[in-house]
Amino acid sequence: MKKSIWIAWKDVKIRITDRKGFMMLILMPLILTCILGAALGSVVDGGSQINDIKVGYVQSSQSEAANIFKTDVLKKMKSIKVTQASEDEMKKLLDEKKIDVGIVIPSHWEAGKTSAFVYADPDQTLKSSIIETAAGSFIEQYKAVREAASASMDYVSKTAAVKQGKLDPSQIAEKLVKTLEKETGDKLTIAEKSVGSKAVTSFQYYSAAMLCMFMLFHMTVGAKSFLQEKDTETLARMLMTPVQKYAILFGKWLGTYLFAIIQFFIFLIVTINVFGVDWGDNLLFVSVLGLSYAAAVSGISMLLASCISDMKSADAIGGFGIQLLAVLGGSMLPLYQFPDFLQSVSKAVPNRWALDGFLSLMEGGGWADLQKPVLLFAAIGLCSLVLGIRRLHTR
Repeated sequence: MKKSIWIAWKDVKIRITDRKGFMMLILMPLILTCILGAALGSVVDGGSQINDIKVGYVQSSQSEAANIFKTDVLKKMKSIKVTQASEDEMKKLLDEKKIDVGIVIPSHWEAGKTSAFVYADPDQTLKSSIIETAAGSFIEQYKAVREAASASMDYVSKTAAVKQGKLDPSQIAEKLVKTLEKETGDKLTIAEKSVGSKAVTSFQYYSAAMLCMFMLFHMTVGAKSFLQEKDTETLARMLMTPVQKYAILFGKWLGTYLFAIIQFFIFLIVTINVFGVDWGDNLLFVSVLGLSYAAAVSGISMLLASCISDMKSADAIGGFGIQLLAVLGGSMLPLYQFPDFLQSVSKAVPNRWALDGFLSLMEGGGWADLQKPVLLFAAIGLCSLVLGIRRLHTR
């Protein structure tokens, strides 16, 4: 074990003194976080925060459904400010940036044949989707209540008690509608909730995204370190010593893991103290997620080292491969902007799970949100490490 620690510390010292590597893995993610967090704030903040949504409301007819939606849904959502307008006035308000979203309620909306029309600028994607979802959810609930009440009253009107005048159908209908409204959502209102108790800002999002992306580089850095020592015959000289092969290979993994941990904590400290990034209520949970992610990445580096035999392959993976994983994992664009197909594909990459975990903590989540990614990273790290060491030992 002492030999493994010595080998690991040797690798860490080499990487710390490597100016190019230091710039790449320590300073570059901080610089990109600063640039992207400031430049793309409208993409993330405009899409993820639902505070103060200014809505231009156009109602084509005085139908019961439209009136209930305006008074019992939109006006009861604290984050929404409704401005009644004509369609032309609403479009003018949008052009002048005086409202965020415009919605037009068509005539006979309650029939369900025509959906409400929602207008918004491209930088207000999530705000418009909130209003669109609210309108869609409301009209579906409204139709369900009316259809259920109608079907029930058809049945009740045919009973002997009604025909004999022992029951008043109007009273039954009133009680029935109230009961159905309560069951479907407290008079058809829509609960206003975010994913967590806090909204994630652009600096928070890109802090987590850049950390997840640049920690991926340890997959190739660890593999290239192994290949470099093999090419310079440093590895051959170590194998000639009494130290067991497993101890040497474990030391190479440990060196990658230690440097990944150093990168993680430097990034965490700088973003908290310089950028004022809030990583969540419990930094211990953040650290556990970071350490488990570092273990997974370091384990994959040993597996890569056992599968590739030249530096060109490692460079190709470090270039195109890492960038592809970064895009799929949400480090370039917010995950909520992905189409459904890419949303599903992105769940196959480790940095997506890490990013989801960090964002959950930033939103006020706790250990329950981390159990799945931490266990996943532990399994990836252990399996990759064992398989990589076995393959390298054979070679």
